This record gives sequence, C-alpha cells and structure tokens, in this order.
Amino acid sequence: MTERLRVVLAHDSFTQLGGAEKVMDVFHELFPEAPVYTLVLDEKLKEKYQSWDMRTSKLQKIYNFYPRFQRLLPFIPWAVGSLKVEDCDVLFSSSSGFIKAITKPKVHNGSYCALHINYCHAPTRFLWSDTGYVNQEVPLILRWPAKFFLWQMKKWDFHAAQKVDKFIANSMEVQTRIKNYYNRDSVVIYPPVDTQFWKPTIAKQDYFLLAGRLQAHKKNNLIVEIFNQAGLPLHVVGTGRQEQYLRSIAQSNIKFFGRVSDKDLRDQYSGAKGFIYPQIEDAGLMPLEAAACGTATIGIAKGGTLETVIPGETGELFQGYDREKIKQLILNWDSNKYSAAKLREQSERFSKDKF
Repeated sequence: MTERLRVVLAHDSFTQLGGAEKVMDVFHELFPEAPVYTLVLDEKLKEKYQSWDMRTSKLQKIYNFYPRFQRLLPFIPWAVGSLKVEDCDVLFSSSSGFIKAITKPKVHNGSYCALHINYCHAPTRFLWSDTGYVNQEVPLILRWPAKFFLWQMKKWDFHAAQKVDKFIANSMEVQTRIKNYYNRDSVVIYPPVDTQFWKPTIAKQDYFLLAGRLQAHKKNNLIVEIFNQAGLPLHVVGTGRQEQYLRSIAQSNIKFFGRVSDKDLRDQYSGAKGFIYPQIEDAGLMPLEAAACGTATIGIAKGGTLETVIPGETGELFQGYDREKIKQLILNWDSNKYSAAKLREQSERFSKDKF
C-alpha cells in the first residue's frame, strides 16, 4: 500500500475575490486537507475560508491594523520568508505576485524534499508588464525612490522564479510572459469554469453588462463614456478604486450594482444583450462565464481574450481603444447572431472536469 501524497497549497493573499481565488477554490476542492499558506487573509473573507487550514505570514498582524495591502509592499520579502512550510511531497502555489518565493521545506540533511509547482496567473504585473503602476499609485515626491525599490524587487522576483521547479501558465499569453521575463518554460492549463453553475437563468433584456474590478487600467471609464454618448442601457457590476469616479460621470442610462453574489452575477450575465470586456487580461474567466450563461462578449483583441472569445461565434474583438469604432460595434450589436449552443460549447472547453 502506497503512502498518501502530502500536498501543501500556497496563494499570494486573500484580500479580494477574483479569478485567482476561484482557481484556489478548485485547488482546495482537489486537496481539501492541505494547509494553505498565504501572506494575509482579510477579515471580511474569514467566514468564507473558515473551514480551510489557513496559515498566514507575520505580515498578518500589520495588515490587521493597516489593511492596505499594496502599501505594505516593502514588507513582502520578509513576510514570504516568515512562512515555514511543513514537510510535504508537493508544494503547489498559485500566484500573480510573490508567493512563488516561498521556501520549500528541508529534510534533516538540509536538502529540499518537495516539488514546487507554481500555477502562474501572471508574472508580477507591476514589475514587468504594468509600467504605469508607479505613476498611478505613488505620490510624485516618492516616485524616484519607488522606482529604485521596484528595480530591487524585480531582481528578487526573478531570483524567486528560478527556484520554482515547474511552471504552469494559465494561458498562452502568460506562457509567453513567463519565458520573456523569467526565462522559464511552462505548460498551459487554462483556469476552470464551473459550467454547472454558470448557465442561463433569465430571458434576455435590454442592457449591456460591464463587470469586474473597477480600476483605471481596465478601461471602464472609456466604456462609460461611450454609453453616455450612445444613450444605451448599461449595467455595471463590481467595485474598485475607480467606482466613485465612474458613478460621477455616468448618465441615467447607466446603473451601478456594486458587489453582487455569484447568483446575481449569473442573472446579470443571462439577461444581458452583450458582455463588455475592454481590459487586457492574462486569461480572463468572465467571457467564458458569460458564454456559459448564453451571452456573447465584446472585448479587446489582446491578451487572454484572444484565447477565450471566438470572433463571429462567441463575440467580437476590437483592435484598439478607438472610441468611435467601439461605439459602432455596440450600436450594431445583434445578440441573435450568436448561437446559444456555440456559446455553451466554448465554455465547456474550459470546464472544471477538463481542468
């Protein structure tokens, strides 16, 4: 009789619920007894994860008093180093940030005993691909010191990536970035979509849907401005740092719903004439969730959206952020063009079973 494989899970942080956290839900479903190492767990999410064996870093005590995770960046290397992983056969980390730097456990002779597999949602974006991070997040007087610090963090992040044994990329887009930034090979395994949950629930209604985190780099302001001009109904689901600004510029044809439950989001997907997805994403599950609910996507022809939306069959892609061209695409939109069977077929290609 063989011994059971000892698996340990790790994730950057639990401060919000996004696509990466949905993937972690599936990892935990696969390995429900595995401890989960993370930098911090936000108070508002403790109830959701109360049944998990969650083990946070020493940064948790600071975060409890100052829950602004992005501003605690200088403490990240120390925090990752404070995580002491128990003996295991496989250390499986899920990361778009720094948890890949977690140290594998050692056996008594000082050698590392575990295989570290990293499921990479993206190489750390603000270090490698989001070059506008400093200008968006850091006051002018601190930008030069911040740039020097991020340069140091970039070196540390690259070094951490070399210690991972095997990389899994969540898309071909991310696979390319892992090679370009870390000079590491990877295999692609797309994130899972719960196609048993995501399904049509209500009839089509007269509105388009914009959903996700409301942050500047996701181009939500451009979509709100276009709908202001077009006068068409738009539902906006989600919260974020740009929410108040978007509310301030939106006209009466645009309705904001804030953070909603997955069941309410499923209704929003199902009733929408089309799902608007303007941001450049690493993989992006939302067009697939929308497709599972019978709704086609209008998105940017870049990043992971190229891999999840089939033009002419499950949506349409625009080449750049030309306001007038996007507006015309929306004005000429015909939701009847997109077969419910084709939409469902595309989402099933990314199902939990396939994952």
